[in-house]
Formats: sequence, structure tokens, C-alpha cells
Amino acid sequence: MSAEGRDEDAAAAALEADPAADEVERESREHPQSSATGRQYASGREGFFGGMRAVVPFLFGTIPFGLVTGIATKAAGLSAAAAVAMTTMVFAGTAQIASLPLLVSGAPGFVVVLTAFIINLRFVIYSATAAPYFATLPMRWKMVLGYFMTDTGFALFLRRVAGQPEMAFREYYFLGSGMTVATVWLITAAVGVLAGAKVPPEWQLEFAATLGILALLAPFVRSKPDFAAAATGGAVALLASGLPMKLGLVAGAIAGICAGVAAERVFAPRAREAA
Repeated sequence: MSAEGRDEDAAAAALEADPAADEVERESREHPQSSATGRQYASGREGFFGGMRAVVPFLFGTIPFGLVTGIATKAAGLSAAAAVAMTTMVFAGTAQIASLPLLVSGAPGFVVVLTAFIINLRFVIYSATAAPYFATLPMRWKMVLGYFMTDTGFALFLRRVAGQPEMAFREYYFLGSGMTVATVWLITAAVGVLAGAKVPPEWQLEFAATLGILALLAPFVRSKPDFAAAATGGAVALLASGLPMKLGLVAGAIAGICAGVAAERVFAPRAREAA
């Protein structure tokens, strides 16, 4: 018998003698992503810091956007304390910036709240998408994760669970990324409040945030339906950018979803026939 054959027999005998090893081997074959490949987190602490590390490269978009939001909030006439409090409670830069002119003009409170609600409708889609992964968590966990839901954190989480559906300690990973973004956001917004109008508007700092989100989402466009959804959603949002209350974002999201579903129905049968 060859040395290779003897090694295989020895491995088989070891598995028969150790039921736990046999279970690990079977789990590794059935769920390769959940085996000891270094991709599973062994504790909540490890998952939390994993989320923190994952989001760090994308903070270059959060920093300038936080500065811009702080500057705009202070320029609207709010005191430093009120500006920081608003940033903490709203925790949504686009909605906050859109609400400022309404506050300054003395618009009714329900108009301000409705404007922010419409702009943030995308978070309803985010939450509905992420909900199945946190279905077994108690309500207090869901409330905390809901507050720390961010564009970047949501995209990172989806990319992670796409390759590792049985990801352990996923709630800690999500919380780590969300709290990191929130901390950087609040610090930079506070700096923006203190800086006031000293930063020249021609720097166009808010554009860096858009580039960061685009760089993060680009890897998700892997198929024709993905491309159809991204291209249609982006085009409609751009064409409808002049709509009031940032409704162009909502129109783009709806159009992108419809285009992706339609493309899936067109291309999926062809793919099955080709297979």
C-alpha cells in the first residue's frame, strides 16, 4: 500500500474513533463557510472588532460628509449645542441637510418630519432586507441595530453574509461597523459645527461620501439583472434630482427594483436553458 493510502486509512480510523472529529468533518463539507477557515468569529467581541476593521477603509466618505453636515447645521442659525443634538438624534446627513432650510423658514413641524421620513425611506428597504438575519434577536437588540443602520454598514454586512450565510455573532459585526461610523460621524459633525463657515464651499466635500458608497456597492453588480437595476436606478435618480424633498432618490430606488425584477424574469429562463 502506498504512503498516501496509509494516510487516508489512518485519517478514516481517527474519525471513527472520535465522533466529535467526525461531526467537524461533516460540518466542514456541508457548510464550508462555517468551518474553521478564519472567517467565523469565535465571540461577540471578535465580531464587533471585525465590523470595526471592515468599515475603516470607507470612512474617507463619512468624514467629509460629517464636516459638511456640521457646517450646514451651524450656518442655519442653530446653536452649537442644538446642532450637535440634532446630529445625534437624526443620524442621517441627507435628511438633516434637507430639513435645515425648512426649519429656518419656519415650516410646520409635520412638514419637516415628513421630509426627513421620505428621504430616509431607503432605510425601510435596508431593514426589511436585514431583518431575516436578526429574526431571533430580542427587541432591544433590534432597536439598537436599527439606530446604527448606515448605508456603508448595511452594504458591508450584505457582502459578508452573501459569502457566509451562517455567520456567527453577526449582530456584533453589524453593531461594530455601525458604532464606528456613528462615532466618526458625530465627531466630524461636531468639528464642522465648530468650524462654521470657514471651509470653502468649492472644496465639494460632500461628493467624497457619494464616491465612497459607489466604491462599496460596485462589487455587488455581478449579473445582467444587477446591472439593469443599478443603471436604471441611477439614471432615474439623476433625472429626477430636481423633485422636491429628495423624491428623486425614492423614484430611483423604485425604478431600480422594478428594472432588476424585470431583467431577472428575462434572463433567468435563458440561463436555465443554456445550462
